[in-house]
Amino acid sequence: MGSLGISESPKPWQGIVAEKQRAAKKLVPSGWLLPDAIWQGLTLPLEANPNRIIEQDIPRRSGILSTRELEITENYSTAQLLDALAKGTLSSVEVTTAFCKRAAIAQQLTNCLTEVFYDAALKRAKELDEYLAASGKPSGPLHGLPISLKDSFKLKGIDSSIGFVSLVNKPAEQNSVLVDMLLEMGAVLYVKTNIPQTMMTADSHNNVWGRTLNPHNTTLTAGGSTGGEGALIAFRGSPLGIGTDIAGSIRIPSLCCGVYGFKPTTGRIPFGNQQSPVPPGYSPIHPAAGPMANSFEALQLLTEAVISARPARHDSTCLDVPWQHLTPLPSSTRLTIGVLTDDTTLPFHPPVKRALDNACALLAEKGHNLVPIGPERSHVASLAELSMAAFTLDMKGGFEFIASSGEPVVPSVAAGAAPSRGEAMKSFWVEFDRLDMYHKIAALGGQIQRLKEEWRKLWNESNLDVVICPGAQHTAVKHDTYRYPAYTVFLNVLDYPACIVPLGKASKDLDATPGDFGDAGSYNPEDIDQAPTAIQVFTPNMRDEVCLQVGQVIDEVLNQS
Repeated sequence: MGSLGISESPKPWQGIVAEKQRAAKKLVPSGWLLPDAIWQGLTLPLEANPNRIIEQDIPRRSGILSTRELEITENYSTAQLLDALAKGTLSSVEVTTAFCKRAAIAQQLTNCLTEVFYDAALKRAKELDEYLAASGKPSGPLHGLPISLKDSFKLKGIDSSIGFVSLVNKPAEQNSVLVDMLLEMGAVLYVKTNIPQTMMTADSHNNVWGRTLNPHNTTLTAGGSTGGEGALIAFRGSPLGIGTDIAGSIRIPSLCCGVYGFKPTTGRIPFGNQQSPVPPGYSPIHPAAGPMANSFEALQLLTEAVISARPARHDSTCLDVPWQHLTPLPSSTRLTIGVLTDDTTLPFHPPVKRALDNACALLAEKGHNLVPIGPERSHVASLAELSMAAFTLDMKGGFEFIASSGEPVVPSVAAGAAPSRGEAMKSFWVEFDRLDMYHKIAALGGQIQRLKEEWRKLWNESNLDVVICPGAQHTAVKHDTYRYPAYTVFLNVLDYPACIVPLGKASKDLDATPGDFGDAGSYNPEDIDQAPTAIQVFTPNMRDEVCLQVGQVIDEVLNQS
C-alpha cells in the first residue's frame, strides 16, 4: 500500500481498460452512432491525419440530430438557452437530449469524454420540467441547463479516474462541492471530459480513455489538462463546461480549441473534494475552478451564479466574498490596457504575434490607451521558472498511481516540459540548488512575493485597468509537442484572474515564415494553418468581476469589428 493509499491491481492494466471502455460504449444508444458514410469521408487514423471535423458539419449530415436539436445546439447562446428554459419555451428534456446526442458524436470523432450518464441526465431533466410546470418558476439560475464537467470533479457513484488505471472502478463516495452547488442551482450534469495522465501536461492523453483530438484539426492537441472540455465545447456538444487551472489548464484548451475560458482568483469558485494526482493539501501553487463556453457572456453568467450562492458556506477553502455588482461601463469608456511585448527568451510564433497586433490595432482604433510592457517589467520568464521549481519540489506527481497499475507513462508525460533557466535569475538558481527542502520552499516564496510586489507597482505606476497578452507562444501544436506554458502559468503564480478570448485563425499565407522558437518549439505554417488564435485578458488578484467586465468590452471590440 503506497503513501496515497494505492494498492496494486491483481489484473493486468490492459484488461481493466478494455472492460472500462466496453462498459462506456454500451451506454451510447445505437441510434447515436455515426453511419458508415460519415467515416468514409474521413481520413483514418484521425490523430495522424488533418481532418477538419468542425468544417465538415457532421452533426447535420449524420441524421442523428433533428432540425430542432441542431437549432438548440447551434443557434442559442447559453444565456438564451437559460431564458427559454426558465420560460418553458424549451424543455430541459429536449435541450438535454440535443446536447447528449451532440456529445456522443463529439466523442466518436474527438475522444473528448470519459464518464457518460445520459439516462440519469434525462431523468433529471424530466423532473425539472415537471417542477417548472407545477410551480411556474425555474428551480434556480441554471434551471434545466446541461453542464459538462472535467473528469476530476466527483459525482457520487461514478469514477473520477483522472487518467489513471489504478483509479478505475473506484466510484466517488460523495460529490465535489461545486457539483452539489450546480445541482442546487438547477443544472443537469450529463458527461465528464478527458484529461492528461497526471493532469500536468497540455495533451489530454491517458491509457484509460486515449487521446482527445482537436476538432479544428485532428493532428493538433486539444490542450490540457481540461482538453476534453475544449474539444466538446468547440464541437458545440456542451453549452457550458467546468474545468480547473493550476498552470493554464482552462486557458490552454480554450486557446487551442477556439473557445472562451476563465480562470478566477483561487477561492472564488469552490474546488473542494476533487480527485487529485497529489496528496491532499499539497498545493505549492493553488488551483482554481472555472467555466469554459462558446461566448464570453456565459463565463460571467456561471461565475456570478456560483459566487452569488456563497460557496464558502459549503467549502472551507473558499473566500466568503460576495459577487460585486459593478456599474455598467458607458460606451464612451476608454480603458488603459497594458500589452505584454515580445520577449526574445519567449518569442511569439507568427500567428500569435499577428493576433496580438490585430487586437492592439482594433482597441486603439476604438480609442483605448495601450501601454507596452516589456519583459523586464512583466517577469513572465522568471515567474514560469519559479512555477516549475514549485511543481517539482515533489517529483512523484502522480507517478505512484501509474506504478501501482503497471501502466506505461504516456509520451507527453515522459517528455516533460521544463523551461530553460534564463539569465535574469541565474544567481538565484545557483544558490537555490544548494538548499535543503525547507529553505527551498522559503526561497521560492520570497521570490514570488518579490515579483508580486513588482506587479503591484506596475499596475499603479501605469494606472492600468487591464493587461492583454497571448495565452501561449503558439497556437495548438502537434500532439505531444506543447512545451512549458509560460504565458498561462505566470498568472497562476501571481494568482490573477484571466480570460481567453478567441480572435481569428492562423494562416499559412499570412504567417508564412517557418522558424525554430527554442522552448516553444518549431513553427511550420502548413501544420498550423487555420488553428484558432486568441488573446488573454487579466487583472489583479480578486478583481474577477472587473476582469469579466472589461474582458467583455474587449471581446466586443475584437469579435464584433
